[in-house]
Amino acid sequence: MSASGEYLSSVFARGRPDVERVAPLIESFGISGASQRLRALSALSGSLTDALGPEDAAQLVERQALSALGATSAVVVTLGHFPASATAMPESERASSVLLVVHAIGLPAELRAMLDQVPLEAPVPLAEVAREGAPLFLATERDLLHYPAWGAAMIAAGARAAAIVPVWANGELRGVLGLAWPEPRVFDEDEQAFVLTLGVMCAQAIMRAHLRAAERTASEAAVVAQKVAELANRSKAHFVATISHELRTPMNAVLGYTQILADGLCGPVTTQQRDHLGRVSASGRHLLDLIAQLLSHARIEAGEEKVEMNVVALTDVVELSLLLVRPLADEKGMRIRVDGPAQRVGLYTDPGKLRQILVNLLANAVKFTERGDVVLRIDVVDAGERVVFEVSDSGRGIAAAYHERIFEPFWRSEPTSVRREEGTGLGLSVARQLARLLGGDLRLVASAPGQGSTFVLSLPLRSGV
Repeated sequence: MSASGEYLSSVFARGRPDVERVAPLIESFGISGASQRLRALSALSGSLTDALGPEDAAQLVERQALSALGATSAVVVTLGHFPASATAMPESERASSVLLVVHAIGLPAELRAMLDQVPLEAPVPLAEVAREGAPLFLATERDLLHYPAWGAAMIAAGARAAAIVPVWANGELRGVLGLAWPEPRVFDEDEQAFVLTLGVMCAQAIMRAHLRAAERTASEAAVVAQKVAELANRSKAHFVATISHELRTPMNAVLGYTQILADGLCGPVTTQQRDHLGRVSASGRHLLDLIAQLLSHARIEAGEEKVEMNVVALTDVVELSLLLVRPLADEKGMRIRVDGPAQRVGLYTDPGKLRQILVNLLANAVKFTERGDVVLRIDVVDAGERVVFEVSDSGRGIAAAYHERIFEPFWRSEPTSVRREEGTGLGLSVARQLARLLGGDLRLVASAPGQGSTFVLSLPLRSGV
């Protein structure tokens, strides 16, 4: 064997050949035959596009081999499991690995069936090449019959010579390429290099096709999973919205009849009974508030929350919010102080949603404060473009680690067993989402344990009255 041929054999024995390294060697063997094969490789390289699937890529390689070498049959098989190294394959994997036919040309159906699902330890040359990673060139019938069952089947099919080469890619054995001829054949270095290079190109094309198929599958699975998650989320939100709506009707009836009893319309009521009815009424109103929060959260999550924008007087929205919260402050002996612009200010917004945000912020401030006042400051900033609401308290405060977590749905800083205040953990989450629906934002700008908290709601002004 020539020096270049010996080097070529060593390259493939190491199992890391590629087209760029092999092509110059082929060219050095001689211009007449090698140049024809180089042109064939160039044409094949141009044909192995990224759009091909594994079977199409294998078929192109097979047809090029048949055309350039005069072979009458070709087959490409891959390993059921791809080991990093054929020689280092564990025995447990050897026992379970099989060869799978990707594509075949010119093989009788019974012979193709014989080659599919062949165990890696089977006494056939394709399995031997897959095990050892070294090519086999069987030049005569006698060489074919070194593998009795397979050789006899090949001869019966008209074969008199065969070449079986490993299909390598990225240093890993991917499969085997097999070719057969109807006459005995002398495999010179030029031809061996060409067949080996076909194997490399085949592996690269098949692996690209598998990767693209895996990417498509993963992408499709991600899309399906996203749609399923969105559907599940909409279903959950629809259920919560429905059940919340259904709960409000009987709760309103409970509150209505409680008030009828407390007013003595059904007969005299003792002081103790009136006290009990007051507690029933307070609990009912609290439950209605919780239901309203759940309903808002469900609508937002489902993307069904509607915004009804109108030009409103800022003082009207603030006064109505205070009307709902002041009774809570009065019960604790607290004041809610308001510091706002002297002039009349109007803004373009959804008054119901703005009121819901302010009530939530003010009620939280009252709830978590034991001593001191709650302060609501209102200011028009950015040259009259935005209005800022600042709610400050001197209450319990929030640790820095929780400043963002408090806006997560259902999150509470205290375990259920030690909570001092009731609530769903939805208030701030809903308030921030509503603020963003209105084109603004809600932030916690200052808070520390024992030092109170300051929340800032910023909204576009957009219009005046």
